[in-house]
Amino acid sequence: MPSKAASEALSAHWRPLIEQWRSSGRTQKAFCREHDLNYDQFVYWRRKFVQHDVGPASRPAPALVPVTCIPPTTGQGLSLRLPNGMELRGLTLDNLPVVQQLLARL
Repeated sequence: MPSKAASEALSAHWRPLIEQWRSSGRTQKAFCREHDLNYDQFVYWRRKFVQHDVGPASRPAPALVPVTCIPPTTGQGLSLRLPNGMELRGLTLDNLPVVQQLLARL
């Protein structure tokens, strides 16, 4: 495991490169090829900086979202008999968009 000084030196080496990549508009692989960088090391340091820069304080807290349950309709719904004899049954407001799509395709 590298010493604290060695880790800080590596961080000081990679941080400007990551910033340069961000402003370059290049893909990570293309940037690494152009600058003769090891891609796996580049990805490691980029993730390390993202985790460090986006600490727990800046992440949104998980929240509960209210959910409303709508009971299914118990009735039979409407039926529609088409001129060709085809009949659509169980039409409700819940499935009306599907019925409209079916009719549009006929």
